[in-house]
This record gives sequence, C-alpha cells and structure tokens, in this order.
Amino acid sequence: MKVEWQSEDFDQSRIILAGDIGGTNTNLAIVGEKNGKFTMIVEAHWKSKDVDGVIQPINKLISLAEQKDKRLKPDMCCISAAGPVSNNSCKLTNLAWEINGKHISEEIGVPTEVINDFLAISYAIPILDTENPAKLLKIPHCDGTIPQAKNGVKLVIGPGTGLGVGYLVPTKEGKYIPFSSEGGHSDFAAFDSVTWELKDYIYSKIDVKPGVEPFVSGQGILNIYRFFRDKKNIVFDDVINEIEAASDDEKPALISKYSFVNEDCKKMMETFVKMLGNFAGSLSTIMLPAGGVFIAGGISAKNEEMILRDNLFMAQFENNYKENISAILKDIPVYIIRDYSVSLYGAANAAVNLI
Repeated sequence: MKVEWQSEDFDQSRIILAGDIGGTNTNLAIVGEKNGKFTMIVEAHWKSKDVDGVIQPINKLISLAEQKDKRLKPDMCCISAAGPVSNNSCKLTNLAWEINGKHISEEIGVPTEVINDFLAISYAIPILDTENPAKLLKIPHCDGTIPQAKNGVKLVIGPGTGLGVGYLVPTKEGKYIPFSSEGGHSDFAAFDSVTWELKDYIYSKIDVKPGVEPFVSGQGILNIYRFFRDKKNIVFDDVINEIEAASDDEKPALISKYSFVNEDCKKMMETFVKMLGNFAGSLSTIMLPAGGVFIAGGISAKNEEMILRDNLFMAQFENNYKENISAILKDIPVYIIRDYSVSLYGAANAAVNLI
C-alpha cells in the first residue's frame, strides 16, 4: 500500500470516496468537492494481485482518512472499473473480481455507483484545467498554432490495452454530459502503403474485417511488431532479441522504450502514432469536437516526444481530401492527458452528478 497526502484542506462541502480498479492497480482516493471544485486530499495505491477484492482497501483508506480528521468520512462513493458495467456491478476484464455497488454501499454506509473506467475519464474532462501543463499537454498544429477550445462537443480517445472512445455534449446550463461509445471497434482505415500491408496482415490472422482497436492500442503495438518481424526483414540485434523473448504483455512497453535507439522500433512507433492521428482526425470529422480532442491513457503520455516529433500525429490528424474539412480540423485543439489521477477525479465528478 502506498499513501500520498495531497492536501490539508478538509473544509469541503462533500467528501467523496473515488476508485479506479484495473487488472494491475487498485487506486483509491478521498476527494473533496466545494463550489464545483474538486480537491484531491489523499490517494492510496495497491497492486491488485496483493489484495483480496475491493472492500479491504476501501475500509483501509476510510479508516486512515478518519484517523487523520473526522471530517474526511465519505458522503458518497464512486468506483470506476475496467470492464462492462450492468446493474451497478462490474466483472473486471483482467481480474477475477466483481465490483458491486450495492455490496460496497452496505459495507460503508454511503450511496455508491460503479461505472466503467473510460466513462470516469470522460467525467474528468470538464474539470481538468486545460491551462495547467501538469494536467494536459497541448499538441501544436503543423503550423505551430494551438487553437482555443470553444463551446461544443469534447472527444475522448484512450489507447490502452484496448481502445476506448467517448464524447461529451454541452448543455444550455454550461455543463457537459458524457456518453460512452464503441468507436474503438469501428472500421480501420489504411492510408499509406505500410498501413495497407499491415491491414492485410491483420486480416490474414483474424479472418474478419478488422476494427481500429487491433491497430491503435497496446495490442496494436504488439501487432505492429509482429508485422514488422514477419514482413519487413527487421534486424535481430540485442534489442529485438530482448523484445522477442519478452512476454506479449511486456513487448509494447519495450518497443516504446527502445524507439529512440533502435531504427526498427522507431518505425513501429511512428506507424502507431500516425494511425492514432488518422483515427483521431477521422472521428473529429464526425463529431466536430470544437471543445477539444483529449487523448487519454499511459501509452500516449509515455510517448509524447514521438507524438510531437516531426508532426507525426498532427500531419495525419489534419489530413483530409477536402481542403475545407482540413481547415476545420486545423481549428480543433488536441490535448494529451498527463494526470495519472484523471480517473479518480472523474469518479468523484460522476458521484456528484449521478448520486
């Protein structure tokens, strides 16, 4: 268990227990809300394999917070979980847990909502400070400009193990309503000789029309590696041999790590970044997200330099066969979410809106 106290401001209107549960990490927090502003008070982190379900760490954090100050007793709880949610319950995709809101509520005595982890990220978007570089990185367009966000749809794209897509629609009251999407499973569009070859390669392996997720995600980086290994005559030096010997779960991180010292890894990550830019641009022609495109997930945050290099991402984002559509894309702000706690803030905001 790792505990991080972030604030001593305990004078809050509401105290929220927020959670972000995945196959690898269990992250919980006590978050304060006052006048629409959210304050991260304390975070606690566990390796999911080291705890037996979510109730034990929840009780541990509540006890720790109340020992610090009685005002930190939660008024409500929202847990985001990596898996499909039904009837306020989630069976995690990569962990043999069920997160049940009713059971948690009975255990801790406060109303509890369980939501999908990507929906939590969407709920975080309206409360992120776009002017804080610790929270968000603004991606310059090819001409060096950084457009200002306008009132309009906000688009969220999250390449992680899979590919999440969501969007937020503004209301007349100035709030935003998040909506989920299965956009990550829409058709993949090849745009150059490499991606056409890659698409044919993936098709030969799965024998069905491939969606975007097998290309623009962690598993996508793995598929890109296999394509380069099998079709592009890469050099089996010490780096590639290390990647080949690693487990499939470890390969994407290693490819990213070595992309600045190994030419083949560089080409793999460049291909990934271009496909991410192309997908984000395609979705933007549908959604017209004047409020901005927000790219979430550790893959993007850990590969900022590659995304920015030589406008690899942005050149594809802006590219459209219609000049007037390209002009629209050039006026859309694009951000990389840097804040690791984004899901916890989102779960807190979801609690206020849903409970």
